[in-house]
This record gives sequence, C-alpha cells and structure tokens, in this order.
Amino acid sequence: MDQQKKVAEAQGLVIISPVWFVGFPAILKGWIERVFTYGFAYSLTPERWRGDIKGRIPLFKHEKALLISTTLFNEKSYQTGLSEAMKKLIDDFGFRYPGIKNVEHVYFYSVSAVGDEARRGCLQEAYRLGKEFSLS
Repeated sequence: MDQQKKVAEAQGLVIISPVWFVGFPAILKGWIERVFTYGFAYSLTPERWRGDIKGRIPLFKHEKALLISTTLFNEKSYQTGLSEAMKKLIDDFGFRYPGIKNVEHVYFYSVSAVGDEARRGCLQEAYRLGKEFSLS
C-alpha cells in the first residue's frame, strides 16, 4: 500500500487535525485504521489472541510523532476528562501502541471562539513546532 510505504519511510510523523467528537475526523481515523494495520504497525503474541492487551508487538520504529489538534471547546472543558480520553485513545493506543517512542500532542483550544490575534498565535506556534520538529 502506498500510504504504508510513505509511513514506513518517514523518520517521524506529524498530524494536524481538528477535534471532532473527542477524536480525529472520520476520514483521518479511517486512514489510520487502513494504514496502521496488523502486520504493519503491530503484531500480536499468543497471549493477545486470548484477550490480553499487553500481548502486542510494536512494529513501528519511529522516534517521534507530533499531533496538533484544534478544538471547539476551551482548555477548562478538556480538563474535565476529554483530554484524558483523547490521550488514552489517540496518543497511547493509536501511536504509542504500535511503537512510536515520543508522542507529543498539542492542543489549540477554542479556535473558532478566539480572536484573530489568538489564531495568529496558534499559527505561529504550529509553525514553530514544525520548524523545531527534530528527531535528534
């Protein structure tokens, strides 16, 4: 698969996406599900086949992933458990589970509710994060 080849050749992964229903939009989630497949992103031990979640074999060798998410709600709203849910499902299960060692997830909160100056600040921060994205 072309997309798996691109992921395999990458030294690190960067994903920038809005948050929809406390996760990635369906098209991005679907892409991850089609690309991060059994045999490519992970394998399983006999224990896992019997239901033990610890019985996985990560196959990714990437050192780093940077995830940038824009949100509808403010940071206080995410501190009520939304960010923990996203960390568990996206950061841990989606990216650390297949073996990515360092997963950094940055949120730009309430992007649609803040003013132009704050949005420019988000763009500048995204630019800085991308420019400083380093695997060393």
